[in-house]
Amino acid sequence: MKESWQNLFDLVVKPSATFERLKSNPKWIFAFIVFCVFSLLLGWAHAPYTQKLISLQNANQLEFNNTASLISLIVSALVIAILWDIILSPILLIVANVFKINKEIKFKHIYTCLVHSSLVRVFVYLGNIGILPLFKNIESIETVIDVRILPGLHHLAGSNVHTNLLIFLSYINILSVWYLVVLAIAIATLTDVKRMTAYIVSILIWLIRTVAETVFAIVYLLN
Repeated sequence: MKESWQNLFDLVVKPSATFERLKSNPKWIFAFIVFCVFSLLLGWAHAPYTQKLISLQNANQLEFNNTASLISLIVSALVIAILWDIILSPILLIVANVFKINKEIKFKHIYTCLVHSSLVRVFVYLGNIGILPLFKNIESIETVIDVRILPGLHHLAGSNVHTNLLIFLSYINILSVWYLVVLAIAIATLTDVKRMTAYIVSILIWLIRTVAETVFAIVYLLN
């Protein structure tokens, strides 16, 4: 348990130390529990703003249905996040075997690193929720982009840009770099590939996930 807590602490201050330990001792259950708990708590903390968006999209429905939609949204987001790591792990394992990157790599190594890396995205989400009330009140929320406060490319886009594109651009923010760096360190530590290669892979993974999350936001909050 002590090592699991140390892994979470070093994930913020010294991620290379975390992934070095995970390479030799791939433990993921504690990080997985923390990820699920924080995801649900953050979904609940963000609920008033999400509820407003759902109400705007379903103005003619009963409040009960809006509440049910909110619960469905929070749970669906968590399930999709969990499935992402589960599905991506064997894909990366196959790639590692095909290119003979590291014969010692197993599914548990990749999955463990992905779960810990995903915690960084939870921390980023926490940062957005923490500063959101400072800039926006619930009454001022009119579109999904209104809840994206972190400095991102969507702030630089013009007023004529489509909402779908704005949502995608909002994921390209100052804290996205943190996730890319941590994921690249995880890849480089686990596979012993060059750091540049690790960054390219991490960018590809981030891009695919960002597109998927953009589609999720469009489907649940814009339709």
